[in-house]
Amino acid sequence: MDFSSLQGPPTLRTIGVTFAQVNPTDCVLLLAVLLCSTYIYNRGRLWPRTDPLHYKWFERPQESQSPGNSKSQVTRNIAEKADLANAHCVILWGSQTGTAEALAHRLARDTHQRFKLGVIVGDFADYDPATIASIAESKVLVLVMSTYGEGDPSDNAQHFVSWVTSASDVCLAHLQYAAFGCGNSNYQRFNQVIQDVTSALQLLGAKAILETGKGDEATRSTEEDFMQWKEAFFNVLKHDHNLREYDVGYKPSIDIVEENSPTLQGRDEHVEYAPFSKGMATAFPVTAWREIARYDGQSRKCVDLQLDLSGHPQIKYKTGDHIAVWPVNPAEEVTRLLRILQLSSKGGVVLRIVPRSDNDQSKVPPSTTVWDLFSRHLEICAPVPRETILSLVHLAPSDKVKRELRKLGRDRDTYAKFLEHNHLTLSRLLEMVAHTDPSITWKSLPLPFVVDSLPAMQARIYSISSASITSPRIVSLTVAVKPSVLAGDSGTAIEGLASTYLCRSQVTSLPGHAAPMVHAEIRGSAFKLPVNSSTPLIMVAAGTGIAPFRAFIQERARLASVGHDIGSMVLFFGCQTEANYLYREEFGDIMSSNKPFSDKFRVITAFSRSEERTYVQDQVRAHGQDVVRLLIDNDAAFYICGAASMAKAVDNVVREALRREMQWLDNEVEEWRERRKKWKQWHEDVWS
Repeated sequence: MDFSSLQGPPTLRTIGVTFAQVNPTDCVLLLAVLLCSTYIYNRGRLWPRTDPLHYKWFERPQESQSPGNSKSQVTRNIAEKADLANAHCVILWGSQTGTAEALAHRLARDTHQRFKLGVIVGDFADYDPATIASIAESKVLVLVMSTYGEGDPSDNAQHFVSWVTSASDVCLAHLQYAAFGCGNSNYQRFNQVIQDVTSALQLLGAKAILETGKGDEATRSTEEDFMQWKEAFFNVLKHDHNLREYDVGYKPSIDIVEENSPTLQGRDEHVEYAPFSKGMATAFPVTAWREIARYDGQSRKCVDLQLDLSGHPQIKYKTGDHIAVWPVNPAEEVTRLLRILQLSSKGGVVLRIVPRSDNDQSKVPPSTTVWDLFSRHLEICAPVPRETILSLVHLAPSDKVKRELRKLGRDRDTYAKFLEHNHLTLSRLLEMVAHTDPSITWKSLPLPFVVDSLPAMQARIYSISSASITSPRIVSLTVAVKPSVLAGDSGTAIEGLASTYLCRSQVTSLPGHAAPMVHAEIRGSAFKLPVNSSTPLIMVAAGTGIAPFRAFIQERARLASVGHDIGSMVLFFGCQTEANYLYREEFGDIMSSNKPFSDKFRVITAFSRSEERTYVQDQVRAHGQDVVRLLIDNDAAFYICGAASMAKAVDNVVREALRREMQWLDNEVEEWRERRKKWKQWHEDVWS
């Protein structure tokens, strides 16, 4: 074709003349520039990128400021660290919410106590992945890893996973390893990370000393799954490695000393104290709180609250980001535990907490009060693992109590049936077994045991439901308060810790009452709008899963109001009844006052408690042809937010529609979906 003969606008004629003057050398140079640009732009996405300073993202600045800490002397070579510590067992953890981290530290403590072995436990981000190749044949590498989101590794394990799944010139034939994964079978890719990592290790020649363990939070069995796997691991150490096992009782991992400083009984009750976290938790005032829906039952509702970032100008967020909230245990639960431990009079006493081992990182601050320890730093409302009950036998104050504890924790099935009819926290457990012997008290129960047995307080993650371009200094949260009930006793409601805490953070105009403060941290998310605002969107949500889509709608509505071209937007939204349609009035106001936006936006609802009993996946199926047209012909971005079970059902419906409309086979659908994920055109933000 003769480009110089093109007729049309001046720009097109200019392009034609330019192409007519191109010679072969220019083409080669242009191709080289395009290849280099593609490599630089896609490095780290289409293939792994090795960043020697990647670990800097995960360093904990506060540790370098701790007395006696010498960060410069800490090695990033895990094999060297193991040799220096004379460790037989090397445990590495990858954790997003703290579960895998807690299990790794428990495994390290129990392995050391039962076999008198040297053990080190570490964060993946603290070591160079390639150094596992230098771990001696006589040692055992243990991996405890969680699967997060859409089959992704935790943030601190991403570099390791990238390395081990792409390494090809490494031989690990000498390496012995064991692995345990934390996952949720409601998700599409259950325990995908531990599966990918162990497969990669085997391809590199490493030898598994036992079958990989997999915890399933969907069935609330992670603790039991871990106990079973841990016993199998110990049997391998005992029989295959000829290690002697010792019969030991409880040995604390920390020492707790009461400080001689004055107590803080008289402190201002409005003063907030930051949670002990690895992140940058900041106290934000709650400036607005409103109830936006009420469900069946007096205590079931949904609230919208706003946090003010104005006091921290350096903190910013983007539309689609998450916010991590650190809750506070209810005062009545703290009081109950202090009473049963006979510590009620010592709430303000300052405690100094010191780890016994250099390898242990305390899950609570080195100095805190008794009250703050149980209100802010430990999850005292968490269910009690059966392993804790069996450990408590050794510390029980009478034979009657010992027998009751052994009976309760004797096997997995017995305990599971008990939990179907009983809400059991540590304080309730201690109260319950004390009834078998009214003469005893728990005053002598070691406080280190209580701290060791309770999980550290973890942040709860919420999608931000406001747009940064319309509300840059105010962050909105959409919080559902829906207490769960026991399987065998529907009359016993168990409130969610964070949702109840936020629900109680109401703003009051009464004089002398300061605004409630919530400790939180903005966290980035990949759940973002396309850069091109004209890209069509398909959004699927149920319940509070509408939160990020509210932010998307606000942002696109603002863009449309100032003349930007926006793509069509379809929101499939499911809830119980029309009365629970969250933000219905707000969406209606936006559409009535913004015609450029209303022409491009459509909401399709599904009410599960109506006469038709329609679920959101039913509506996606009913509109399957339009969904496929938007995805294939219009290159729409697809988003799902809500419960993992809902997301799985919607995913199956979309796959079904693609097979039907496009005449594709299952593998073709899967390949298409994976490409969409890689191109950031398919997003899921789901929870169990």
